[in-house]
Amino acid sequence: MMKITRRQWLAGGSKLMLASMLPRPLWAAQTADSTLHLQAQESTVNWLQKPTTLWSYNQTTLHLKQGVPQKIRVTNNLPQATTVHWHGVRVANAMDGVSGLTQSPIQPGEYFEYEVMSPDAGTFWFHSHHNTVEQLARGLYGALIVSGEKEPVFEQDWLLLMDDWLLNEDGQIDTTFNNLHTQAHAGRMGNILSVNAQLGAWKQQTQPGDRVRLRLVNTATNRILQLRPEFPGALLLAKDGQPLMTPEPVGDLIVMGPGERWDLGWLANQTGQLLEVSGQTPLLVAEVNVSSNAAMALPLYPGTMALPANPMPLPSSEIDQKIDLILEGGAMGRLQTAHYQGKTLSFRELVNHGQVWTIAGQAGMSTEPLFRTRPGQTIELQLDNRTAFAHTIHWHGHHAWADNRWQDSLTLTRGQRKTVRLLTGNTGKWLIHCHMIDHQATGMVTWFEVV
Repeated sequence: MMKITRRQWLAGGSKLMLASMLPRPLWAAQTADSTLHLQAQESTVNWLQKPTTLWSYNQTTLHLKQGVPQKIRVTNNLPQATTVHWHGVRVANAMDGVSGLTQSPIQPGEYFEYEVMSPDAGTFWFHSHHNTVEQLARGLYGALIVSGEKEPVFEQDWLLLMDDWLLNEDGQIDTTFNNLHTQAHAGRMGNILSVNAQLGAWKQQTQPGDRVRLRLVNTATNRILQLRPEFPGALLLAKDGQPLMTPEPVGDLIVMGPGERWDLGWLANQTGQLLEVSGQTPLLVAEVNVSSNAAMALPLYPGTMALPANPMPLPSSEIDQKIDLILEGGAMGRLQTAHYQGKTLSFRELVNHGQVWTIAGQAGMSTEPLFRTRPGQTIELQLDNRTAFAHTIHWHGHHAWADNRWQDSLTLTRGQRKTVRLLTGNTGKWLIHCHMIDHQATGMVTWFEVV
Protein backbone atom coordinates (compact mmCIF):
# COMPACT_ATOMS: atom_id res chain seq x y z
CA MET A 1 0.00 0.00 0.00
CA MET A 2 1.38 3.40 -0.97
CA LYS A 3 1.84 5.65 2.07
CA ILE A 4 1.29 9.39 2.16
CA THR A 5 4.30 11.08 3.71
CA ARG A 6 4.12 14.04 6.06
CA ARG A 7 6.19 16.07 3.57
CA GLN A 8 3.73 15.36 0.74
CA TRP A 9 0.82 16.24 3.00
CA LEU A 10 2.24 19.48 4.36
CA ALA A 11 3.81 20.65 1.11
CA GLY A 12 0.48 21.72 -0.29
CA GLY A 13 -0.88 23.35 2.84
CA SER A 14 -0.99 26.85 1.40
CA LYS A 15 -1.80 25.92 -2.19
CA LEU A 16 -5.47 26.44 -2.88
CA MET A 17 -7.23 25.12 -5.92
CA LEU A 18 -9.24 27.28 -8.26
CA ALA A 19 -12.39 28.74 -6.81
CA SER A 20 -14.52 26.79 -9.28
CA MET A 21 -13.56 23.56 -7.51
CA LEU A 22 -14.31 24.64 -3.95
CA PRO A 23 -17.52 23.21 -2.47
CA ARG A 24 -20.37 25.69 -2.62
CA PRO A 25 -24.13 25.62 -3.23
CA LEU A 26 -25.41 25.26 -6.77
CA TRP A 27 -28.15 27.85 -6.46
CA ALA A 28 -26.23 30.17 -8.81
CA ALA A 29 -26.60 27.65 -11.64
CA GLN A 30 -30.36 27.36 -11.19
CA THR A 31 -32.50 28.50 -14.11
CA ALA A 32 -35.93 30.13 -14.10
CA ASP A 33 -37.59 26.72 -14.48
CA SER A 34 -35.77 25.56 -11.31
CA THR A 35 -33.57 23.10 -13.20
CA LEU A 36 -30.05 22.82 -11.82
CA HIS A 37 -27.29 22.61 -14.40
CA LEU A 38 -24.31 20.40 -13.68
CA GLN A 39 -21.42 20.11 -16.11
CA ALA A 40 -18.82 17.36 -16.15
CA GLN A 41 -15.64 19.05 -17.34
CA GLU A 42 -11.90 19.36 -17.04
CA SER A 43 -10.51 21.74 -14.42
CA THR A 44 -7.09 22.80 -13.25
CA VAL A 45 -5.62 23.01 -9.76
CA ASN A 46 -2.27 24.34 -8.62
CA TRP A 47 -1.26 21.88 -5.93
CA LEU A 48 2.48 21.40 -6.41
CA GLN A 49 3.50 24.73 -7.96
CA LYS A 50 2.38 23.49 -11.36
CA PRO A 51 -1.04 22.99 -13.00
CA THR A 52 -2.71 19.61 -12.47
CA THR A 53 -5.66 18.67 -14.68
CA LEU A 54 -8.63 17.00 -12.97
CA TRP A 55 -12.10 15.98 -14.06
CA SER A 56 -14.79 17.63 -11.99
CA TYR A 57 -18.23 19.19 -11.95
CA ASN A 58 -18.71 22.92 -12.34
CA GLN A 59 -20.05 22.87 -8.78
CA THR A 60 -19.08 20.30 -6.20
CA THR A 61 -21.80 20.75 -3.59
CA LEU A 62 -25.52 20.52 -4.29
CA HIS A 63 -28.12 21.55 -1.71
CA LEU A 64 -31.56 19.95 -1.98
CA LYS A 65 -34.63 19.96 0.25
CA GLN A 66 -36.00 16.78 1.77
CA GLY A 67 -38.96 15.37 -0.14
CA VAL A 68 -38.82 18.01 -2.90
CA PRO A 69 -38.20 16.74 -6.47
CA GLN A 70 -35.35 18.53 -8.23
CA LYS A 71 -34.46 18.38 -11.92
CA ILE A 72 -30.71 18.30 -12.54
CA ARG A 73 -29.47 18.50 -16.12
CA VAL A 74 -26.01 16.96 -16.47
CA THR A 75 -24.05 18.04 -19.54
CA ASN A 76 -21.00 16.02 -20.50
CA ASN A 77 -18.05 18.17 -21.58
CA LEU A 78 -15.52 15.37 -21.10
CA PRO A 79 -13.81 13.35 -23.86
CA GLN A 80 -15.56 10.12 -22.81
CA ALA A 81 -19.07 9.05 -21.81
CA THR A 82 -20.23 9.38 -18.20
CA THR A 83 -23.22 9.15 -15.82
CA VAL A 84 -24.07 10.44 -12.33
CA HIS A 85 -24.96 8.17 -9.41
CA TRP A 86 -26.62 9.76 -6.37
CA HIS A 87 -24.86 7.76 -3.68
CA GLY A 88 -27.09 6.86 -0.73
CA VAL A 89 -30.18 8.62 -2.08
CA ARG A 90 -33.31 6.48 -2.42
CA VAL A 91 -34.10 7.73 -5.92
CA ALA A 92 -36.33 6.18 -8.56
CA ASN A 93 -34.41 3.40 -10.29
CA ALA A 94 -34.24 5.18 -13.66
CA MET A 95 -32.37 8.02 -11.92
CA ASP A 96 -29.73 5.82 -10.22
CA GLY A 97 -27.12 6.54 -12.88
CA VAL A 98 -25.65 3.07 -13.41
CA SER A 99 -24.32 2.80 -16.94
CA GLY A 100 -25.67 -0.26 -18.73
CA LEU A 101 -28.17 -1.16 -16.00
CA THR A 102 -30.44 1.84 -15.40
CA GLN A 103 -29.43 4.16 -18.25
CA SER A 104 -27.26 4.56 -21.31
CA PRO A 105 -24.16 6.66 -20.67
CA ILE A 106 -24.16 10.37 -21.49
CA GLN A 107 -22.00 10.76 -24.57
CA PRO A 108 -19.55 13.69 -24.97
CA GLY A 109 -21.45 16.85 -25.85
CA GLU A 110 -24.80 15.40 -24.76
CA TYR A 111 -26.87 15.78 -21.60
CA PHE A 112 -29.20 13.75 -19.39
CA GLU A 113 -31.87 15.19 -17.14
CA TYR A 114 -32.14 13.54 -13.75
CA GLU A 115 -34.99 14.08 -11.33
CA VAL A 116 -33.72 13.59 -7.81
CA MET A 117 -36.08 13.41 -4.86
CA SER A 118 -34.59 12.39 -1.55
CA PRO A 119 -37.07 11.23 1.10
CA ASP A 120 -34.22 11.56 3.59
CA ALA A 121 -32.33 14.53 4.98
CA GLY A 122 -28.62 14.01 5.46
CA THR A 123 -25.13 13.89 3.99
CA PHE A 124 -24.88 12.17 0.61
CA TRP A 125 -22.67 12.50 -2.45
CA PHE A 126 -22.72 12.00 -6.20
CA HIS A 127 -20.16 10.58 -8.61
CA SER A 128 -19.67 9.01 -12.00
CA HIS A 129 -20.82 5.42 -12.41
CA HIS A 130 -19.32 4.85 -15.87
CA ASN A 131 -15.67 3.86 -16.22
CA THR A 132 -15.60 4.68 -12.53
CA VAL A 133 -12.12 3.29 -12.01
CA GLU A 134 -10.76 6.20 -14.07
CA GLN A 135 -13.36 8.93 -13.63
CA LEU A 136 -13.49 8.79 -9.84
CA ALA A 137 -9.68 8.71 -9.68
CA ARG A 138 -9.66 11.89 -11.79
CA GLY A 139 -12.00 13.64 -9.32
CA LEU A 140 -15.48 13.35 -10.85
CA TYR A 141 -17.64 13.63 -7.73
CA GLY A 142 -19.37 16.11 -5.44
CA ALA A 143 -21.32 16.40 -2.19
CA LEU A 144 -25.09 16.33 -1.89
CA ILE A 145 -26.57 17.94 1.23
CA VAL A 146 -30.28 17.35 1.80
CA SER A 147 -31.85 19.64 4.40
CA GLY A 148 -34.89 18.82 6.52
CA GLU A 149 -37.31 21.24 8.15
CA LYS A 150 -36.82 20.31 11.80
CA GLU A 151 -33.07 19.90 12.12
CA PRO A 152 -31.31 21.33 15.18
CA VAL A 153 -29.43 24.59 14.82
CA PHE A 154 -25.66 24.44 14.40
CA GLU A 155 -23.61 27.61 14.47
CA GLN A 156 -21.13 25.88 12.17
CA ASP A 157 -21.97 23.22 9.58
CA TRP A 158 -18.82 22.08 7.78
CA LEU A 159 -18.25 19.53 5.04
CA LEU A 160 -15.00 17.56 4.66
CA LEU A 161 -14.55 15.65 1.39
CA MET A 162 -11.46 13.51 1.95
CA ASP A 163 -9.65 11.96 -1.00
CA ASP A 164 -6.27 10.64 -2.05
CA TRP A 165 -4.73 11.23 -5.47
CA LEU A 166 -2.03 9.39 -7.37
CA LEU A 167 0.16 11.93 -9.17
CA ASN A 168 3.10 11.17 -11.44
CA GLU A 169 6.45 12.99 -11.45
CA ASP A 170 4.98 15.72 -13.66
CA GLY A 171 2.28 16.47 -11.09
CA GLN A 172 -0.48 14.99 -13.27
CA ILE A 173 -2.99 12.24 -12.48
CA ASP A 174 -1.23 8.92 -13.04
CA THR A 175 -3.03 7.17 -15.91
CA THR A 176 -2.33 3.55 -14.95
CA PHE A 177 -5.97 3.01 -13.99
CA ASN A 178 -6.23 -0.72 -14.71
CA ASN A 179 -3.24 -2.49 -13.23
CA LEU A 180 -4.57 -5.98 -12.53
CA HIS A 181 -1.85 -6.76 -9.99
CA THR A 182 -2.79 -3.67 -7.97
CA GLN A 183 -6.50 -4.41 -8.39
CA ALA A 184 -6.00 -7.93 -7.05
CA HIS A 185 -4.64 -6.42 -3.83
CA ALA A 186 -5.94 -3.34 -1.96
CA GLY A 187 -6.30 -1.29 -5.15
CA ARG A 188 -4.72 1.88 -6.47
CA MET A 189 -3.63 4.19 -3.65
CA GLY A 190 -2.81 7.88 -3.88
CA ASN A 191 0.39 9.61 -2.82
CA ILE A 192 -1.24 12.86 -1.66
CA LEU A 193 -4.31 13.50 0.47
CA SER A 194 -6.78 16.36 0.10
CA VAL A 195 -9.66 17.83 2.06
CA ASN A 196 -12.20 19.72 -0.05
CA ALA A 197 -9.69 19.50 -2.91
CA GLN A 198 -7.01 21.37 -0.95
CA LEU A 199 -3.71 19.91 0.14
CA GLY A 200 -2.62 20.30 3.72
CA ALA A 201 -4.78 20.35 6.81
CA TRP A 202 -8.24 21.92 6.55
CA LYS A 203 -8.49 24.62 9.25
CA GLN A 204 -11.35 26.70 10.62
CA GLN A 205 -12.08 28.84 13.65
CA THR A 206 -15.19 29.08 15.80
CA GLN A 207 -16.45 30.62 19.03
CA PRO A 208 -16.60 28.95 22.45
CA GLY A 209 -19.91 27.20 22.94
CA ASP A 210 -20.72 26.99 19.22
CA ARG A 211 -22.48 23.83 18.12
CA VAL A 212 -20.46 22.36 15.26
CA ARG A 213 -21.57 19.78 12.72
CA LEU A 214 -18.81 18.02 10.80
CA ARG A 215 -19.89 16.06 7.72
CA LEU A 216 -17.14 13.55 6.90
CA VAL A 217 -17.13 11.91 3.46
CA ASN A 218 -14.55 9.43 2.17
CA THR A 219 -14.45 10.05 -1.59
CA ALA A 220 -11.27 8.02 -2.19
CA THR A 221 -11.25 5.44 -4.96
CA ASN A 222 -9.92 2.61 -2.78
CA ARG A 223 -8.36 3.91 0.43
CA ILE A 224 -9.87 3.11 3.83
CA LEU A 225 -9.37 6.09 6.13
CA GLN A 226 -8.52 5.52 9.78
CA LEU A 227 -9.39 8.74 11.55
CA ARG A 228 -8.63 9.67 15.15
CA PRO A 229 -11.04 12.40 16.26
CA GLU A 230 -9.75 14.70 18.99
CA PHE A 231 -12.85 16.80 19.55
CA PRO A 232 -13.55 16.58 23.29
CA GLY A 233 -17.08 15.37 23.95
CA ALA A 234 -17.97 14.92 20.27
CA LEU A 235 -20.89 12.70 19.29
CA LEU A 236 -21.72 10.53 16.29
CA LEU A 237 -24.98 11.89 14.86
CA ALA A 238 -25.53 10.02 11.59
CA LYS A 239 -24.07 7.27 9.40
CA ASP A 240 -24.46 7.39 5.61
CA GLY A 241 -27.03 10.17 5.88
CA GLN A 242 -29.26 8.33 8.37
CA PRO A 243 -29.52 9.72 11.94
CA LEU A 244 -28.57 7.42 14.78
CA MET A 245 -31.45 6.58 17.10
CA THR A 246 -29.41 8.14 19.92
CA PRO A 247 -26.17 10.08 19.41
CA GLU A 248 -23.14 8.08 20.54
CA PRO A 249 -19.72 9.10 21.88
CA VAL A 250 -17.35 9.38 18.95
CA GLY A 251 -14.76 6.98 20.37
CA ASP A 252 -11.05 6.74 19.61
CA LEU A 253 -11.13 5.70 15.95
CA ILE A 254 -13.43 6.16 12.95
CA VAL A 255 -12.79 3.68 10.15
CA MET A 256 -14.27 4.91 6.88
CA GLY A 257 -14.29 2.84 3.72
CA PRO A 258 -14.70 4.54 0.33
CA GLY A 259 -18.15 6.08 0.02
CA GLU A 260 -18.95 6.01 3.74
CA ARG A 261 -20.08 9.13 5.61
CA TRP A 262 -20.25 10.12 9.26
CA ASP A 263 -21.82 13.24 10.77
CA LEU A 264 -20.27 14.45 14.03
CA GLY A 265 -21.67 16.94 16.52
CA TRP A 266 -19.38 18.90 18.81
CA LEU A 267 -19.80 21.68 21.34
CA ALA A 268 -16.69 23.80 20.77
CA ASN A 269 -14.76 24.12 24.01
CA GLN A 270 -11.11 23.84 22.98
CA THR A 271 -9.11 23.20 19.84
CA GLY A 272 -10.23 20.05 18.05
CA GLN A 273 -8.34 17.96 15.54
CA LEU A 274 -8.87 15.07 13.14
CA LEU A 275 -5.88 12.87 12.31
CA GLU A 276 -5.37 10.09 9.76
CA VAL A 277 -3.45 7.34 11.56
CA SER A 278 -3.12 4.44 9.12
CA GLY A 279 0.54 5.30 8.42
CA GLN A 280 3.53 5.32 10.72
CA THR A 281 3.15 9.06 11.39
CA PRO A 282 -0.29 10.58 12.07
CA LEU A 283 -1.34 13.21 9.53
CA LEU A 284 -3.33 16.26 10.57
CA VAL A 285 -6.44 16.25 8.39
CA ALA A 286 -8.50 18.98 10.04
CA GLU A 287 -8.25 21.46 12.89
CA VAL A 288 -10.88 23.70 14.46
CA ASN A 289 -9.52 26.44 16.68
CA VAL A 290 -11.70 27.98 19.37
CA SER A 291 -11.19 31.72 19.66
CA SER A 292 -10.76 31.68 23.45
CA ASN A 293 -7.52 30.23 24.78
CA ALA A 294 -9.20 29.00 27.94
CA ALA A 295 -10.95 25.66 27.71
CA MET A 296 -14.61 25.86 28.68
CA ALA A 297 -16.24 23.15 30.75
CA LEU A 298 -19.57 23.24 28.93
CA PRO A 299 -22.08 20.41 29.28
CA LEU A 300 -23.11 18.55 26.16
CA TYR A 301 -26.53 16.98 26.14
CA PRO A 302 -27.03 14.50 23.29
CA GLY A 303 -30.63 15.58 22.77
CA THR A 304 -29.60 19.10 21.77
CA MET A 305 -27.83 17.78 18.65
CA ALA A 306 -29.88 14.69 17.83
CA LEU A 307 -31.05 14.71 14.23
CA PRO A 308 -34.70 13.93 13.48
CA ALA A 309 -35.29 10.44 12.13
CA ASN A 310 -35.85 9.95 8.42
CA PRO A 311 -38.92 8.00 7.22
CA MET A 312 -37.20 4.62 7.50
CA PRO A 313 -39.34 1.87 9.08
CA LEU A 314 -37.37 -0.86 10.81
CA PRO A 315 -37.12 -4.20 8.99
CA SER A 316 -39.54 -6.87 10.11
CA SER A 317 -38.33 -9.51 12.54
CA GLU A 318 -39.67 -12.02 10.02
CA ILE A 319 -37.17 -12.65 7.23
CA ASP A 320 -38.56 -13.05 3.72
CA GLN A 321 -35.30 -14.17 2.10
CA LYS A 322 -31.80 -15.05 3.28
CA ILE A 323 -28.98 -14.39 0.83
CA ASP A 324 -25.35 -15.44 1.27
CA LEU A 325 -22.96 -12.76 0.04
CA ILE A 326 -19.64 -14.59 0.10
CA LEU A 327 -16.71 -12.42 -0.99
CA GLU A 328 -13.85 -14.34 -2.58
CA GLY A 329 -10.83 -13.96 -4.82
CA GLY A 330 -7.92 -11.58 -5.09
CA ALA A 331 -4.28 -12.18 -4.29
CA MET A 332 -3.74 -14.91 -1.69
CA GLY A 333 -7.45 -15.68 -1.88
CA ARG A 334 -7.24 -19.31 -3.04
CA LEU A 335 -10.22 -18.92 -5.36
CA GLN A 336 -10.51 -22.01 -7.57
CA THR A 337 -13.47 -21.37 -9.89
CA ALA A 338 -16.31 -18.90 -10.40
CA HIS A 339 -19.10 -18.14 -12.83
CA TYR A 340 -18.42 -15.53 -15.49
CA GLN A 341 -20.70 -14.69 -18.41
CA GLY A 342 -22.59 -17.95 -18.10
CA LYS A 343 -19.52 -20.19 -17.83
CA THR A 344 -17.61 -21.76 -14.96
CA LEU A 345 -13.98 -20.66 -15.25
CA SER A 346 -10.81 -21.40 -13.34
CA PHE A 347 -9.09 -18.56 -11.53
CA ARG A 348 -6.42 -18.41 -14.24
CA GLU A 349 -9.13 -18.12 -16.90
CA LEU A 350 -10.83 -15.37 -14.89
CA VAL A 351 -7.55 -13.46 -14.75
CA ASN A 352 -7.33 -13.66 -18.53
CA HIS A 353 -10.70 -11.87 -18.61
CA GLY A 354 -9.55 -9.21 -16.13
CA GLN A 355 -11.64 -10.66 -13.29
CA VAL A 356 -10.14 -11.53 -9.89
CA TRP A 357 -12.95 -10.97 -7.35
CA THR A 358 -16.37 -12.57 -6.85
CA ILE A 359 -19.63 -12.10 -4.96
CA ALA A 360 -21.65 -15.26 -4.27
CA GLY A 361 -19.56 -17.25 -6.73
CA GLN A 362 -20.09 -14.78 -9.59
CA ALA A 363 -17.42 -12.59 -11.17
CA GLY A 364 -18.73 -9.41 -12.76
CA MET A 365 -22.28 -8.61 -13.80
CA SER A 366 -24.57 -11.51 -14.65
CA THR A 367 -27.60 -11.54 -16.92
CA GLU A 368 -29.82 -12.68 -14.04
CA PRO A 369 -30.10 -10.91 -10.67
CA LEU A 370 -28.68 -12.43 -7.50
CA PHE A 371 -32.24 -12.39 -6.16
CA ARG A 372 -35.67 -11.00 -6.95
CA THR A 373 -38.08 -9.63 -4.39
CA ARG A 374 -41.03 -7.29 -3.88
CA PRO A 375 -41.24 -3.87 -2.18
CA GLY A 376 -41.55 -4.03 1.59
CA GLN A 377 -39.69 -7.32 1.98
CA THR A 378 -37.00 -7.92 4.61
CA ILE A 379 -33.91 -9.51 3.06
CA GLU A 380 -31.19 -10.85 5.33
CA LEU A 381 -27.78 -10.49 3.69
CA GLN A 382 -25.11 -12.66 5.28
CA LEU A 383 -21.81 -11.02 4.34
CA ASP A 384 -18.75 -13.25 4.58
CA ASN A 385 -15.34 -11.86 3.62
CA ARG A 386 -13.18 -14.85 2.71
CA THR A 387 -10.46 -12.76 1.07
CA ALA A 388 -7.13 -11.44 2.34
CA PHE A 389 -8.28 -7.81 2.05
CA ALA A 390 -10.92 -5.46 3.42
CA HIS A 391 -13.97 -4.54 1.34
CA THR A 392 -16.61 -1.83 1.61
CA ILE A 393 -19.90 -3.23 0.32
CA HIS A 394 -22.42 -0.69 -0.99
CA TRP A 395 -26.04 -1.35 -1.96
CA HIS A 396 -27.82 1.08 -4.28
CA GLY A 397 -31.18 2.70 -3.64
CA HIS A 398 -31.51 1.23 -0.14
CA HIS A 399 -30.12 1.29 3.36
CA ALA A 400 -29.56 -1.83 5.45
CA TRP A 401 -29.90 -2.27 9.19
CA ALA A 402 -26.54 -3.26 10.70
CA ASP A 403 -24.88 -2.55 14.04
CA ASN A 404 -28.10 -0.94 15.30
CA ARG A 405 -28.11 1.74 12.59
CA TRP A 406 -29.07 2.28 8.96
CA GLN A 407 -26.17 2.18 6.49
CA ASP A 408 -25.75 2.14 2.72
CA SER A 409 -22.13 0.96 2.92
CA LEU A 410 -20.37 -1.41 5.29
CA THR A 411 -16.66 -2.18 5.61
CA LEU A 412 -15.60 -5.74 6.38
CA THR A 413 -12.06 -6.53 7.44
CA ARG A 414 -10.24 -9.67 6.36
CA GLY A 415 -12.18 -12.75 7.44
CA GLN A 416 -15.03 -10.73 8.96
CA ARG A 417 -18.69 -11.72 8.78
CA LYS A 418 -21.70 -9.43 9.14
CA THR A 419 -25.45 -9.96 8.93
CA VAL A 420 -27.52 -7.03 7.71
CA ARG A 421 -31.21 -6.60 6.99
CA LEU A 422 -32.30 -4.84 3.84
CA LEU A 423 -35.84 -3.45 3.63
CA THR A 424 -36.71 -3.32 -0.06
CA GLY A 425 -38.21 -0.14 -1.45
CA ASN A 426 -38.37 1.28 -4.96
CA THR A 427 -38.83 -1.16 -7.81
CA GLY A 428 -36.04 -1.65 -10.33
CA LYS A 429 -32.57 -3.09 -10.78
CA TRP A 430 -30.12 -2.23 -8.00
CA LEU A 431 -26.39 -2.84 -7.66
CA ILE A 432 -24.50 -4.38 -4.78
CA HIS A 433 -20.75 -3.94 -5.13
CA CYS A 434 -17.47 -3.28 -3.41
CA HIS A 435 -16.78 0.45 -3.28
CA MET A 436 -13.08 -0.15 -3.57
CA ILE A 437 -13.60 0.72 -7.21
CA ASP A 438 -10.69 -1.44 -8.37
CA HIS A 439 -12.43 -4.44 -6.81
CA GLN A 440 -15.75 -3.57 -8.43
CA ALA A 441 -14.07 -3.17 -11.83
CA THR A 442 -12.50 -6.63 -11.56
CA GLY A 443 -15.48 -8.69 -10.50
CA MET A 444 -16.92 -7.77 -7.09
CA VAL A 445 -20.30 -6.55 -8.32
CA THR A 446 -23.79 -8.02 -8.58
CA TRP A 447 -27.40 -6.82 -8.67
CA PHE A 448 -30.87 -7.56 -7.38
CA GLU A 449 -34.31 -6.71 -8.68
CA VAL A 450 -37.38 -5.37 -6.89
CA VAL A 451 -40.53 -6.06 -8.93
